[in-house]
Amino acid sequence: MKRKKQIFALVMLFALLCVFVLASCQTEKADYFNYTEANLGVMGKLVKLMHGWIGNYGWTVVVFTLFLKLVTLPLDIWQRVASRKMTQKNKQMQPLLAEIDKRYGANTPRANEEKKKVYGKAGYSMFSSCLPMIISMVIFFVMFAGLRDYSTYSSVKNFQGLSDTYYEAYYTTVQQEGGEKWDYLQNEYNTVFESSQETNEYKKQTNAYIVGIDHFENKYGVAFCETYRNASLEKVKEYYIGNHESWLWIQNVWQPDTWVSVMPAYNDSTNGFSATVDMSEFGVDSGLTHYELIRSAVLQTGIRGKNGAWNGLMILPLLSIGLSFLSMFLSQYLDKKSKNKAEQPTQQDIQTATTNKTMMIMMPLMMAIFGFMYTGAFAIYMVVNYTLSILSTVALRKPVEKIVDRSFAKEEAKNKSGKASYMR
Repeated sequence: MKRKKQIFALVMLFALLCVFVLASCQTEKADYFNYTEANLGVMGKLVKLMHGWIGNYGWTVVVFTLFLKLVTLPLDIWQRVASRKMTQKNKQMQPLLAEIDKRYGANTPRANEEKKKVYGKAGYSMFSSCLPMIISMVIFFVMFAGLRDYSTYSSVKNFQGLSDTYYEAYYTTVQQEGGEKWDYLQNEYNTVFESSQETNEYKKQTNAYIVGIDHFENKYGVAFCETYRNASLEKVKEYYIGNHESWLWIQNVWQPDTWVSVMPAYNDSTNGFSATVDMSEFGVDSGLTHYELIRSAVLQTGIRGKNGAWNGLMILPLLSIGLSFLSMFLSQYLDKKSKNKAEQPTQQDIQTATTNKTMMIMMPLMMAIFGFMYTGAFAIYMVVNYTLSILSTVALRKPVEKIVDRSFAKEEAKNKSGKASYMR
C-alpha cells in the first residue's frame, strides 16, 4: 500500500510539473507593434546578449546550457554529498531501528516515536538532499521562461522583417512600372498613413502598406496583381534564406525538430503565430491573409518533406528521451555497484528503488512531451543538459563517495558504542 501511495505521489508530481510548464507558455500575447527588447525579462535579455555575441541561436543555447551547468555545479555536488550522507546515516541507524522494532513492535506509535528520536540524534532527514534539487528546478523554470520570451521576441522580429521585405518589394515593383497604378497605390498609402491617429510610426506605416495593397488588388484584381505578388515573394524567400535561424539539420530552431513545417500556420493549435502574438490591430483581417501569403513563400525554401516543408528529423526529441533514460539508469546502476552485495537492502533502499523505477518511466515521457511540442532550441538544451549530467555523474560519483565514506569511517571509529549508549 505504501509503495502504491509513493508511485501515485510521483505520478501526481510529474503531472503537476507538466501542467506548470504548459501553463507557463500561456502568457499574455505579445503586441506585434510594440514588442521590443524592453519586454524581455532578465534571462531573456541575457539570451539575447549571448545570441548577439555568438551569432547562431542553436550554438547560443549550447553555450547557455554550459553556463547554467557551471552555475548549478555546486548545487549538484551538494545534492550528491547530502544524498550519500543520508545513505550512510541510514545504514548506521539500521541496528538501532531493528532493535526498536524488536522491542516495541514494527510500525507501532511507540516505535515510531523512538525512531524519530534516533533520526533527530543522527541528523537524518530524507528531505535534506531535496533543497538543491528544488533550487535547480527553480533555475530550470527561470531558464525556460527566458528561452520562451526570447523565442516570442525573435518570432515577432523575424515576421516583421519578412513583412517589411514584402511591402517594400511590392511598392518598388509597382513604382518601377509607374503610371496610373503607381499613382493610385501611392495615394491609398498616403490616405491611410496621414489619417491614422496612432503615435506608433511603425504601426501606421505597416497598416498603410497593407491597406494600400489590399485596396490596390481589389481595384485591379488579384489575378492581374499576381506579377507584383510573385516578385515580392521572391524577395521574401531571399530574405528568409539569408536571415532564418537554422542549426545543423534543423531548418528553423523556433519550430520543433519534427516533421512539422518550417513556419507554423497562423492558427496552428500548438505553435501558431496567433497563439503568442496579438495582431488584432493589423490592417486587414488581423494579418491572417498576409501571414499565410508570406508563409507560402517560406515553405518553398525548405529542403525536406512535401514541398520542402519538414523542419527537422525528430533526432533531438528521440535523443532527449534516450538520454533521460540513460541518465537515470546509469545513476541507479552506479548506486548498486557502490553497495556491498552482502548487505541486505534496507526499507529505505526498497522505497528508493520503487521511486527510481517510476521516475525511469515518467521522465522519458515528460521529455517526449517537451521534445515534440516545443522548439528545436529547447530540445537542444535538453540534449546538452542530459549529456552533461551523465558526464558529471560518472566524474563526480567516486570522489563524492570517497570523501563522504572516509568522513563516516572516522566518525564510526570514534564512536563505536553508539548503539550501546542509546540502549542504556
